[in-house]
Amino acid sequence: MNKFKVLLVTIIVLLSTPLLSGVTCAFHEGGEGYCEGCHTILGSPENQDWSTDESSDGPSTTLILKGSDPSSTCLRCHAESGADHSVLSNDGSRFTPGGDFYWLQKTFSWTVEGLSYLSRGDSHGHNIVALDYGLNPDERLSQAPGGSYPSAALGCTSCHDPHAKTNGNVGNPVTTSVPSSYGEEPSTGTPPGTFRLLGGVGYAGGQLRSGVTFRSPAPIAEASPFGWAETDSNHTAYGSGMSEWCANCHGGFLSSRMGGAAAKHPAGNGAKIPAEISNNYNSYEGTGHVGGGQASAYLALVPFEVDATSTSLLDPSSSSGTGAAGNANVMCLTCHRAHASAFPNVGRWDFKATFMADSHPKAGDGGASGSDVLHSYYGRDMISEFGKSQRQLCSKCHRKD
Repeated sequence: MNKFKVLLVTIIVLLSTPLLSGVTCAFHEGGEGYCEGCHTILGSPENQDWSTDESSDGPSTTLILKGSDPSSTCLRCHAESGADHSVLSNDGSRFTPGGDFYWLQKTFSWTVEGLSYLSRGDSHGHNIVALDYGLNPDERLSQAPGGSYPSAALGCTSCHDPHAKTNGNVGNPVTTSVPSSYGEEPSTGTPPGTFRLLGGVGYAGGQLRSGVTFRSPAPIAEASPFGWAETDSNHTAYGSGMSEWCANCHGGFLSSRMGGAAAKHPAGNGAKIPAEISNNYNSYEGTGHVGGGQASAYLALVPFEVDATSTSLLDPSSSSGTGAAGNANVMCLTCHRAHASAFPNVGRWDFKATFMADSHPKAGDGGASGSDVLHSYYGRDMISEFGKSQRQLCSKCHRKD
């Protein structure tokens, strides 16, 4: 009888945990959360403007949000201490695929041979405006690099559609029943949602946007339902369309990759990884170690897309140990994070360091505190894992060491 009770309690706990598919992030499991989760309704001042027209450029107060602006409202839940769904911590410990907005508030400085260097917090990610949490507009850039989206208007809802609508036809939005982040099946008669509630074709870029309308659909991707912390064996599986979606705001980067003086690294559905590069990726284990194989080649610090057009073809669990093959392609998130990182240009690693051991933040840097060094690489001790002579992770594909 006692064993039966223990088993029953165990089953109840497992069914209640937010880490299982179908119950992850219950607030958004219906596509959009309940209205009062974000908006103040009862007890609102009389004569308040109740407009929720997302084409309006009016101040966020017209939405009666619980935060002073859209992003502050989102962070009421998504900055919850220790929560799996948190994207803002007080120590850089949220190892989500997108990154931790903590790094926007961290500026590092150091001196080498009498020369001073600086890694500004503004350069560490997308500078969302969340005044309640001390997050302000980018002081360096007035608009998106490679595009025109205004920095002063950047927020969570610039990319994520809080009402989980999808446009089968531009101007005719339909609310979905599930966000499709974990491969959920929509209810009968309702359209599938988008990965992470990302805005689709026709999305206007949030309440404070200015003249931006998305032309590319949300990417095909699937996150692991077993926690948001990214590891080599538990991570987002990327199918296709990520770079094209990023180009909704950063179009200049994607278009310039075709050649010319402004050419960038190839990225997108058409940037297929040739056999030589795939072989490099699969065999490369680190500087001086190239005896690996495809079955154990995947490195979460250097992800790629697998050319899938349906989430049914993606499995974050089984694909976690598989290297590049077939029609795999490079995407923006191969080298960058979507939210923020510890490094300039939202890099997954420090692009300016010859050796990973020389990455900044580094012990002794001005501004570095606590576990900043360890957390900058998602809890991975890069020296013990790869050695002091490990070079930049560009070598995972472009083996030069």
